[in-house]
Amino acid sequence: MDQQEVLDRLREELGIPFFEGKLEEKNYSEEEYQKLKTDLENYFNDYVRNVEN
Repeated sequence: MDQQEVLDRLREELGIPFFEGKLEEKNYSEEEYQKLKTDLENYFNDYVRNVEN
């Protein structure tokens, strides 16, 4: 999938409709997408959620 498809899928699956991440312009495999998604979820949990609490 290309950069735009990755962004669209992340917006839908993470429930962040206005997410505008900076991604490398390339074709992403499913494995790369899953790693990117996991990394974003971990970042949110480690840094954003901790600030909220």
